[in-house]
Amino acid sequence: MGDADVHWLIEFAAAAERTDRFAGSADHSKLLALGLMGEAGSVLTELKKAQRERDAYPAYRQKMLEEIGDFLWYLVRLTSVAAPELVAQFDPLSVAPSTRATLPLFLDLGAAVGEVLTAISNNDARAATTADLLRRIWQVLVEVAREAHVPLKAAAVGNTQKVSSRWPTTGDRVYAPLFDDASPEEEQLPRRLDIEFRERSRGVVVLRCNGINFGDRLTDNIEDPDDYRYHDVFHFSYAVHLGWSPVVRSLLRCKRKSIPKTDEGQDGARAAILEEAVSAIAFSRGKKLGFFDGKTQVDYDVLKTIKEFVEGYEVDRIPLWQWEVAILEGFSIFRQLRANRGGQVILDMPGHKLSYLAPLPKP
Repeated sequence: MGDADVHWLIEFAAAAERTDRFAGSADHSKLLALGLMGEAGSVLTELKKAQRERDAYPAYRQKMLEEIGDFLWYLVRLTSVAAPELVAQFDPLSVAPSTRATLPLFLDLGAAVGEVLTAISNNDARAATTADLLRRIWQVLVEVAREAHVPLKAAAVGNTQKVSSRWPTTGDRVYAPLFDDASPEEEQLPRRLDIEFRERSRGVVVLRCNGINFGDRLTDNIEDPDDYRYHDVFHFSYAVHLGWSPVVRSLLRCKRKSIPKTDEGQDGARAAILEEAVSAIAFSRGKKLGFFDGKTQVDYDVLKTIKEFVEGYEVDRIPLWQWEVAILEGFSIFRQLRANRGGQVILDMPGHKLSYLAPLPKP
């Protein structure tokens, strides 16, 4: 994907404006400048890793593609706010090929961003105008992208896709189709299900469905109790909000046996172990945040880590916002289960909703 057609940058700037979560802030330009500085640091960090690890860092180009895309987002937003007429003048073809060595070139990017950050912080309108500084950053960015073999248009496309996955507009928040819609009914995750979590003596939790126990008797498996014994609720939340849970398929014996490749590759033991790892990652972060009590979002680093974990599996196609909903609603039910020492969890897959009923008082 080349950069010859400059119209892509105008379209990217318009898309970036729609996803600018700083818009409306009194410190709009300053926040964008801080973000630009942060992304410049990320670009430089990738170069440092590549220089240090050399052939042992094969992810360099893909990582650099993402970081340059993030940097470009902040650059076009800051330019659109501070010097709007300048965006239409940005043209990769107008920047001559660089003859500088890699390290000085990348360091110049950081220095240029530092100057614009200082100017915006001081509301500086003297000789070195903000527009001049932004133009310089654009020129250095084009050189850096060429040196890293990253087409700016490809970086912009990747950034747009990532932002749409994480922060879609209201109209774009449409759940992906369920993976097993075409499977026989007995191989589908149950579309509606009532699961009872019962806590027995000594901190043991059992699951019941239709009066029958199923699954293992769970404890916290840690020296300092943290109620992880209720963590199966996260697997049920994944089923409801992602249409994916190899663990639930195993518990309820609804693996897709009619398609051996899917049965082994998507519903097998490795996929279940992966899901348990994802649950543990989310739980570890939630434990530090009061189990997400009062929180309305999951930080991007956690979501990104999970996305990398599930690469190669069908759930990799699920956007990040669905993961966020699954994690937050799973923790919402988890907090109620631990507060009431059990209860009933109701799964509604067509409605993408988990509900909770507290246990009846003991007579």
